[in-house]
Amino acid sequence: MRRRSRLFVSFIATAISASLIWLPLIWLPLIGLPITETAAASHSPDNFPNSPSLKKPQETDIEGVTFSNPVTTKWKVTAKIRGGSGPAKNMLLTIPVPTEWPEQSVAVAEDDIPTNIANVGYRDLEGGVKQIVAKIPQIKPREEITISMTFLVSTSQINAPVDPSLFVRPKTSQRDGKPYLGIGPQINFRDSKLKKEVKSIVADQDNLWSEIEAIYDWVRDNIEDTSEPPRDTIKVFRDRLGCNEDKVGLFVAMCRAHKIPARMVWVQGTQYAEFMLVDSEKKAHWFPCSVGGVREFGSYSEPRIVLQKGDSIKVPEKESRQKFVGEFATCQGKSKPAVAFQRTLLED
Repeated sequence: MRRRSRLFVSFIATAISASLIWLPLIWLPLIGLPITETAAASHSPDNFPNSPSLKKPQETDIEGVTFSNPVTTKWKVTAKIRGGSGPAKNMLLTIPVPTEWPEQSVAVAEDDIPTNIANVGYRDLEGGVKQIVAKIPQIKPREEITISMTFLVSTSQINAPVDPSLFVRPKTSQRDGKPYLGIGPQINFRDSKLKKEVKSIVADQDNLWSEIEAIYDWVRDNIEDTSEPPRDTIKVFRDRLGCNEDKVGLFVAMCRAHKIPARMVWVQGTQYAEFMLVDSEKKAHWFPCSVGGVREFGSYSEPRIVLQKGDSIKVPEKESRQKFVGEFATCQGKSKPAVAFQRTLLED
């Protein structure tokens, strides 16, 4: 094993329980997909320069959201491989890791990479998603291999803008928001009753910010909590039932029905939403809102590690777009190794 420490300019995992410090093992069966070569995976982590400190969160030039009171934590991702009864070869692992956002900075604190791994690098997906990509040429019967990386993550509170009236609806063609106006996995607004409801909700409002806030309050007031697994937003709208993920997804869908770019944000233990408006210079600004739990519109006061932003991500190894990008493993050979992924919030 060898230990290294280096800066990692950007990074991003199934949503996990906020109260958990060490997640149990998640044993995943390997999917027999062919190994695909990715140029990014061949880039060694040595390409990332060392840095003694985290970068400060970026600040917007105009009176948009501001950031304060950063909280620094350690986030560890681990893959444990256990060989089967026979040999296997050409194993490919992908692991999502935290990445940088205006409110979040990330640095590699420590890694533990076996020397028999062909290469370990990083791959950027659309929407700012970042993955570790590891290739292992050979796995012997009953062999055990562990890969781990620990990240130092600093996440700030997000404070609401002083004057929301400065911001307007972006054009549907604007590059920053266009990807967040359509439908995606479990997020759909192509329903006549849903669209009619959105028009009714915003009808009596006197400005765009109030219109979006009215949609937000409608979801909070009309969708009852349920412990059922996440569902399609149209079903959530019709049944008036949903878990937190459903509520966030419905708010996102209703914003998009109102031609407001919106996306899900996946953080440690939960999800919230962001919507996009522009200022007089057409610069994009994203504003958070906590759809479930404590009411926070335009701000997010509890710093949590951001795992992913977006809800329709193209992943090379998957046929369909992913609402959330999780771990992935595949290899060649009749005897498939077992792979366990762990995500851990480390205590100081």
